[in-house]
Amino acid sequence: MNLDSHTLPWEDSPQAGVSLRNIQPTPDVGGSIVLQYQLEAGAQLPLPEDGCGQEILVLEGSWDGPQGPLGIGGYALQPAAQTQVGQSVDGCTLFVRRGPQVGAQEDPVQIAFDSQPWLPGAGNLRVKPLSTGTAFVHWPANERFLPHQHWGGEEIYVISGQFEDEHGKYPAGAWIQSPHLSAHHPFVVEETLIFVKTGHLLDKALH
Repeated sequence: MNLDSHTLPWEDSPQAGVSLRNIQPTPDVGGSIVLQYQLEAGAQLPLPEDGCGQEILVLEGSWDGPQGPLGIGGYALQPAAQTQVGQSVDGCTLFVRRGPQVGAQEDPVQIAFDSQPWLPGAGNLRVKPLSTGTAFVHWPANERFLPHQHWGGEEIYVISGQFEDEHGKYPAGAWIQSPHLSAHHPFVVEETLIFVKTGHLLDKALH
């Protein structure tokens, strides 16, 4: 499954100053949904449903999390028991994943993009770990990864550049969800940054 989030309309939220895009309105096998929120200056991020944690990625502007403001590329993981509202002083756009398994058995995390070091990955890739199964991955121009299979699935949001594989081309703003045991041979032509989550699309019956 893949889509270009820029093609989705912004919908009005019941909460003042908040618009949203439903990237994945139907819950996945872990019960999670994926949204984009656009907050006007001073608006608050709507809370998830009771019992749901959330992951937040700042795409534009600045969002004030429980541990202070996060700029572009900032990441927060809030388990269900720790979710807090958060707001934007000047306005922002957020990528948000919510569900009962998000952050389960993990501590809250809040990471400014520049505070986390890049680590060497396979080939010439660089990786910035964020939480269990979640990371930024930087691809230099003309990098090609080994063909591989996804145990537990994989989800990608393309932040900049263009991600590619034998199935298609995915520009900035593209969201790609690959199910358990799916496979591909990814590469890039131009320098590309992606936000990746792995291992969360495994049916509970297979655990």
